[in-house]
Amino acid sequence: MDRHTASEYIRANFRDDDKLAVVLIRKRTDETEQRVASAARIASEPFQAWLRYKNREKFEVYVSMNALHEAARGRRKSDIGEIRHVYLDFDKDGPAAVEALKQSDGVPPPNHVIESSPGKYQVVWRVENFDPDRAENLMRGMVRHFGADPAATDSSRVLRLPSFFNHKYERPHFVTVQNLTDEVYQPANFAEFRVEEPQRSLARHRTSAPPGPRESAGGTSQSERDWAFAMRALARGDDPEQVARAIEANRQDKPDPRYYAEYTVEKALAALHRTGEVHVESGSDERSR
Repeated sequence: MDRHTASEYIRANFRDDDKLAVVLIRKRTDETEQRVASAARIASEPFQAWLRYKNREKFEVYVSMNALHEAARGRRKSDIGEIRHVYLDFDKDGPAAVEALKQSDGVPPPNHVIESSPGKYQVVWRVENFDPDRAENLMRGMVRHFGADPAATDSSRVLRLPSFFNHKYERPHFVTVQNLTDEVYQPANFAEFRVEEPQRSLARHRTSAPPGPRESAGGTSQSERDWAFAMRALARGDDPEQVARAIEANRQDKPDPRYYAEYTVEKALAALHRTGEVHVESGSDERSR
């Protein structure tokens, strides 16, 4: 295991006093842990040693890509203090999609390309002078243009931290990163993707039960798949609004896709709160356990 890349990646992309969240997920047992600490502390050898220990114990390692405000103890959009990055997640036709993005005149060269899984990539730009709404609108525009994952456009999102293993596969995948440039980009560098006005919240309807499930091949209903997606994403700490948007976009077969998506997210949040799966701390417990 490379003991240096993760620390170097943190130091290159954040200020020492930036407050970040590290999220650990052990998928086989649905365990989730979160630590909130400064970038300097996360990059330190004691913290990195603890992360290596947790990774050997089959925990996936993620880090928030934008800095939290000083009082934050969680990682919702309202906790974001400074936008440091915008990003795209390519989980289909990854190599071709990334190559097309690199050849595009519409966006500047990304700072980092992370191979998060075999053939799947996370593309990251360092930015400044963005607020969360502007960053999310830009990411949604790039998603539509380049065909990236529409669920990965929330400013509070965590991405995989390079130099740790992805344990989703029978043979663990070592997460690598290509560092392409040290530039820090401004909104003007993405001029082709005009900033949109934030979407108005759709009216919430609570007058009927959610429509019945749509059966998919193999006997598993699409509603069950939506539920599993919501549980995974929310346990990881994704913004509930963004999770609902992703479900809504995928369920236009429903009479009221927005209500269905919000209902699914609300039920998943309630289930996670009951089980206490999301553990948030800002303390200094980095020791192996």
